[in-house]
Amino acid sequence: MKNTIECNVIVDLLPLYKEEICSEETKILVEEHLAECADCRRLSEQVTIPEVGKKEAPTETETFKKVGKKLKRGRFYRRVLIFLFAAFAAVNVAWLKLKFFPFKDCAFGMVEYDYDEFKLCQEINVDYDYNVIMPNYLEFWGGTLYLWKSKNYNDNNVKELRIYPKIIRDNIYAVTINDGNRSYSIAITKELEFDPSAYKAHDNDEKMKKLLEENRDEIEELMQAAQNKWGDYIK
Repeated sequence: MKNTIECNVIVDLLPLYKEEICSEETKILVEEHLAECADCRRLSEQVTIPEVGKKEAPTETETFKKVGKKLKRGRFYRRVLIFLFAAFAAVNVAWLKLKFFPFKDCAFGMVEYDYDEFKLCQEINVDYDYNVIMPNYLEFWGGTLYLWKSKNYNDNNVKELRIYPKIIRDNIYAVTINDGNRSYSIAITKELEFDPSAYKAHDNDEKMKKLLEENRDEIEELMQAAQNKWGDYIK
């Protein structure tokens, strides 16, 4: 029986025939056509199917080396993560011990107010207004204690004593004094001496010393009230 399949159909089937992935019936039809058609037979001889390259299996030594490198990288990353976690935990513990808990003790029994940038704790009694600004999370330089006399709350000449205790930066004191024209923030020592080294003054030293001397009695009263309230932290 003469093969009536057209050449273009055989050309389409040649790759399947060469790879031997066609059915037995298709194989017979292609071979019958190739036996009768010289053109398709020449084309079939030219068609080659590239062999899929096979990677050479790694040796046992190479396998151990690759596994070893992966294990080393894994151990390195684990050590880095452990170190970072330990460092973060240590910073948290230090902040809690050196900053948060001492300020929390200073604010014991006070009413808390949350603002956008800080937390204020306040105690108001007939004699003094006590205030604690809590340090922000992991903020080692923040936090302030301050007070003034309650009866002077609405007085433009109210004197305010601010304390940056040793748990912040070595017991720095600042008193706010109004001379009738403007307010001055004056750095002082525990002995009520002017301390220009604490931070830059707003005016000349003699002006500050004069204001300090004129208001010494009230400042001493505030210092004593602060000592009575927070003595353990501002020794």
